[in-house]
Amino acid sequence: MKSLKFAAAALAISAALLAGCQSPETADDVVGAASTEVEAISTEDARAEIAEALKVAASTHGPGSPAMWRVADEDTTLYLFGTVHLLKPETEWRTEKFDTAFAEANRLITEIDTDSPEGLAAIQGLMVERGVLTDGSTLSDLLTDEQEVAVSEALESVGVPLAAVDPLQPWFAGLNLSLMQIQQSGYSPTSGVETILTAEAKATGMSFGFLENAEQQLDALAGGTLEEQIEGLVFTAETLDLGTEILGALVDEWADGDLDGLGVIIADPSTIGGDEAYERLLVNRNANWVPQIQAMLETPGTSMIAVGAAHLAGPDSVVNMLKAEGLDVQPY
Repeated sequence: MKSLKFAAAALAISAALLAGCQSPETADDVVGAASTEVEAISTEDARAEIAEALKVAASTHGPGSPAMWRVADEDTTLYLFGTVHLLKPETEWRTEKFDTAFAEANRLITEIDTDSPEGLAAIQGLMVERGVLTDGSTLSDLLTDEQEVAVSEALESVGVPLAAVDPLQPWFAGLNLSLMQIQQSGYSPTSGVETILTAEAKATGMSFGFLENAEQQLDALAGGTLEEQIEGLVFTAETLDLGTEILGALVDEWADGDLDGLGVIIADPSTIGGDEAYERLLVNRNANWVPQIQAMLETPGTSMIAVGAAHLAGPDSVVNMLKAEGLDVQPY
């Protein structure tokens, strides 16, 4: 499932609007490593693996609406709702039950602050700090001739010349490529669940809370070694159309509340980049969030906790971790 994991990892990064990277080595070192150490990914095999995974996901079914859970004590209620960060404007996901719970809440909890001037400034600063090559090399310097052709052709397909991303590190170039393709397919962060809920929460005077800051999320989403970043970028370029296909399937499974299907697509080590990436992107972050959620039960009131659906699906979900701590987490 090696090829599938890069597609899903790229999708997860695109959906989160953040990605991670490590400091670049010299251009000569990277090109040499890329040509000798990194195993080529077969596009044909990737498509076959992805088709099989999507078939498995489609074979299971949920209740017909996005999953939500409730945790409560005598004076506090917490709702946990899985989200997708980019959606098409016409996607229908709200239910009467969700709207009732959201109207009851006096606080909205999301992963990070993407709305306030301070939050946006932190994200933008980190993107520049960690997304731009600073050692005098360019993205083209890091790629073999064959890799450069693949990346250039993919960028041209979305109307962007290679020169426009040449100052960027591979993870950031791949992120931009994926986002441009996905957005040209009709998906938009402005239609994402958190964006909509944040606007409504502001309008009704709800307070806000966040489970991590931008730097923590960027660290968690670090894309592995530079060689792995390059491999992921090239794979994304060679299979660009798959991003929309996978995101479409993910949205379908999410809207159906099919946790098993979501697990196959996004909440599994084999589809999110391997064991290390799975630990970093999901398990560790989920474990860091659990004590924060437990502590929320000490404050009277009602909170809506809206986080990416991948964090609430699969065996290492926040839901399962809360249950392991003895909390009575019930489907709502």
